Amino acid sequence: MTADAWLSGRRGQALAVAVGFAAIFILWFGVLGPIRAGFEDRQVLLEQRRDLLRHMQDLAASLPALRVASADKRDDGAATDTITLPGTTDAVAAADLQERVQAMAAAAGVNLTAVETLPASAAGGWHKVSLRISLNASWQVLMELVRAIERSPTRIFVDDVHFHSPVVVSHPAALPIQASMVLYGFRPVDGGTGT
Repeated sequence: MTADAWLSGRRGQALAVAVGFAAIFILWFGVLGPIRAGFEDRQVLLEQRRDLLRHMQDLAASLPALRVASADKRDDGAATDTITLPGTTDAVAAADLQERVQAMAAAAGVNLTAVETLPASAAGGWHKVSLRISLNASWQVLMELVRAIERSPTRIFVDDVHFHSPVVVSHPAALPIQASMVLYGFRPVDGGTGT
């Protein structure tokens, strides 16, 4: 058998078919496949940009109505009154904050074991008014108090939270937890002394 014998006959035909399939395979996966994938990726990107454009156009169309609503709120002062603590001094704002927190605690079924007014601090055009509270409550009741604070129309923030359970058991949800946290809100500086 000569060296050229494998190029003819059935073996040569099988080799030619195999080389043809290999060429098609290489052409499809090496050239056409990446082109097709790139085209599909560009189509997805184009559709995302169209969606973003529609969203931005909707937002731009609603901007005049939002400006009117914002101007109305600024005119009647309702927005500032509801999200900030009232009072012309830090002591009045702290008393209001304490009253609000005690009302929320009573509604949640919690007795506060301690309430401490912390010194106010200035932050730009605002005074930060803070309270440290301590309480004993079950986990569910404690979470109800936190949800009430979160839903308050006056913005009250929670910080420096500490939990302590006196007993370690397999089902601690019903046992009381000792908790302490700092609650604070802001009041605008109105040109007075702010104390």
